[in-house]
Amino acid sequence: MKVTIKDIARLCDVSVTTVSRVINHKTDNIGAKTVERIEKKIAELGYTPSNVARSMITGRSHTVGLIIPDVRNPFFSELARGVEDYMNEHQYGVFLCNTDSSLEKEKQYIDLLKGRVSDGMLFTTQNRFEFSHYFHELIQNEYPIVLIERYLEGVDTFPGVYFDNRGGAKKICDFIISKGHKNIACITGPLETTNAKMRLDGYLDALKEAAIPYDESLVIHGTYRYQSGYDCMKTLLEQNERRGEDKKITAIFASNDMMAYGAYKVLEEAGLVVPRDISIAGFDNIKFPDIFKPKLTTVELPAYDMGKRAAEMLIRLMRKEELEEVTYEYPLEVVDKGSVGRV
Repeated sequence: MKVTIKDIARLCDVSVTTVSRVINHKTDNIGAKTVERIEKKIAELGYTPSNVARSMITGRSHTVGLIIPDVRNPFFSELARGVEDYMNEHQYGVFLCNTDSSLEKEKQYIDLLKGRVSDGMLFTTQNRFEFSHYFHELIQNEYPIVLIERYLEGVDTFPGVYFDNRGGAKKICDFIISKGHKNIACITGPLETTNAKMRLDGYLDALKEAAIPYDESLVIHGTYRYQSGYDCMKTLLEQNERRGEDKKITAIFASNDMMAYGAYKVLEEAGLVVPRDISIAGFDNIKFPDIFKPKLTTVELPAYDMGKRAAEMLIRLMRKEELEEVTYEYPLEVVDKGSVGRV
């Protein structure tokens, strides 16, 4: 028969509340001998508190929610592992919620998690405007939440872990330009997200600084998914055939690696050699099978470390501890793997 907290309380001649306080290390007002007696009985009988019982007593579930667009993207897989490893070290479980970049699913998960299901939330939102009122409500209710990777407009002071999307995009576009490229196409992410907009801004900053005229026809909008990179690259190649020699695309900047790999596949199928015929660069440095030679030049994103840092911030919020930094932004660097060559 499974030992219950009531059994421990009866055998130690104390209340269930007292046993609960000992289990949860809240023993300020309990005598040392009583604590010792209860701990000894717990060890003797091999009692382990159930999460459900602990939640009913403490009002906490010892679980958190992690809402991300798609765990199949290696960037989010690595980020989720960082979150899970840190949370497990601190005896928290993690509910993993995939939204498939659906605003409706984001709303459903927020409503689910902000109840008794979880003690806090880590969230990568798809939209920069839609959820401002949701987050203001969460702030007012003192529900702990940390944003990861994507800013939310209108909630400037919300705790979050980010990286310098605009600066990172400019750095890799500067690198492409340094190889003599001027006709540089850009495959953007979904521009309803702040990070996609920032990466496009970084591309535009690099063009402006190099005095390269902006050509709207060289910018095509993707979704951060492999297939969208594939489809966008097909469109760009079709357009390229109609361009004059001095206007032909010589390089592509894809706003994430998944789209860059989709684009790379099209170039391979078209018989084009990277970087001899055309150069390509991405943004993420995800762990992806080495199916292309040369490997993809990209921007390094510290996904695992971001997940751990965000988890640490959330635990501090749940404990009502003061954060050393309300937001943290990682600087980014280019990783040259050979897919960008000279014109």
